[in-house]
Amino acid sequence: MKVFRSFTIPKTYLNSVIAIGNFDGVHIGHQEVIKKAVRVSNKNKVGVLTFEPHPKCFFRKEFFFFRLSPFRIKYLLLKEMGIDFILNIKFNTHLVNLNPRDFIENILVKKLKVSHVVTGFDFVFGNQQSGNVKTMNAYSKETGNFLFTEVPELRINETEISSSQIRQCLRNGKLIEANRILSRNWQIISRVISGNKQAREIGFKTANMKINDYCNLQYGVYYVNVEILNSKFQKTFEGIANYGVKPTFDKNEPLLEVHLFDFDENIYGKKLKVDFIKQIRKEKKFPSIEKLKDQIIKDIKIVKNDRLF
Repeated sequence: MKVFRSFTIPKTYLNSVIAIGNFDGVHIGHQEVIKKAVRVSNKNKVGVLTFEPHPKCFFRKEFFFFRLSPFRIKYLLLKEMGIDFILNIKFNTHLVNLNPRDFIENILVKKLKVSHVVTGFDFVFGNQQSGNVKTMNAYSKETGNFLFTEVPELRINETEISSSQIRQCLRNGKLIEANRILSRNWQIISRVISGNKQAREIGFKTANMKINDYCNLQYGVYYVNVEILNSKFQKTFEGIANYGVKPTFDKNEPLLEVHLFDFDENIYGKKLKVDFIKQIRKEKKFPSIEKLKDQIIKDIKIVKNDRLF
């Protein structure tokens, strides 16, 4: 699958079906938009038009504690769904100030020569978000330059399906609900950094990672699956992770610490892909290091005894 970072693309990718959206998390609502684009494509190529940074981050400068998925994961998920190419466009003041009709005519029609546009029901674009699905549909019918399909809202038992809802679930400790909306386990990718080795001193070697770019997961202990990317380790490891500020040690900067079961290799500097399966408990402050150690042993037993893996 090709990735383009501008609207100038090879001729073979013109006249394609384009699904437009940020698709952060590629949750089940996003998947419906992608599936629809693939279904209507016939023999045409299918592309996804998305933006970096997320427009909300651009306006509010809140990139920290926001993202659900990095571009690498988004890329792999879209590839699995049969997408031929991604237009990953830098979101900037030019796009912010662009008139909706200019976006349609100058970018979608003249530069991309789209044959069919597919978006979700809540898609907005252009200056002050003045363009929406009604704008796109009206232009399509008025000019006949391309077909347009709006994918209606998807709900599960009255639960809103949105990236914002998933973020709220993660922040409130509702990991299972977040995973249900995603249709898979929430996952992050981050590089292992050197820590102060406090966990090792109490008998539990951990891989430390900063995940500030991602949604601020509720502080707590989690059952996780871990892949060590671009390494000799081909298997997926089970483990237990703590995300938080380590109140027993009086820390204040959030950190993800992952303890892999039956693993004792040096992986400093390696990138890990961490899947969050289940929350075991919330983070808490213990009266002593020994009490903390006893609780960690109990946490590990809970994971293993429940045969979650």
